[in-house]
Amino acid sequence: MEIQLKKKDKCILTALLENGRLSYSELGRRCGISRQVAFERVKKLSEEGVAKGFSVRLDADKLGFSFRAYVLLIAKPEEKLRNELAEFLKNSKNVRKIQLLFGRFDFFLELLFRDKEELTEFLKTMQSFGVVERTETFIVYQTIKDKPEDPFLACLRE
Repeated sequence: MEIQLKKKDKCILTALLENGRLSYSELGRRCGISRQVAFERVKKLSEEGVAKGFSVRLDADKLGFSFRAYVLLIAKPEEKLRNELAEFLKNSKNVRKIQLLFGRFDFFLELLFRDKEELTEFLKTMQSFGVVERTETFIVYQTIKDKPEDPFLACLRE
């Protein structure tokens, strides 16, 4: 369910997207409200699920995860085996994102690895699940843009 955001809420969310470490005093100053109102608005936005926590964005390359891959996967229809595969994927340290798809493929995976050998081992393990019918793997050689907040910033500025 989409909610209508007030102008002050948009201001708060924009400021937090630009710098999630802002104090409530600074949020209030930027948005023309008191520190206490900023605190209450952030709390309400969190309770409503609009703001889903606060975190830091890490540089994968600097932490040794210089090998990024995307996998499209077609799975057989057996629900029990699909659930086992999904559990493996959810618990894997290399899986950054799992998305279920409509269309020719069933799963879209975003993966991070230290090297090609780690990717190969992961793919072998994943293929060992009897439910995997076919995969298509894309290895990223260069990232031109990585700004997941941009669509939200554009929306909040409307």
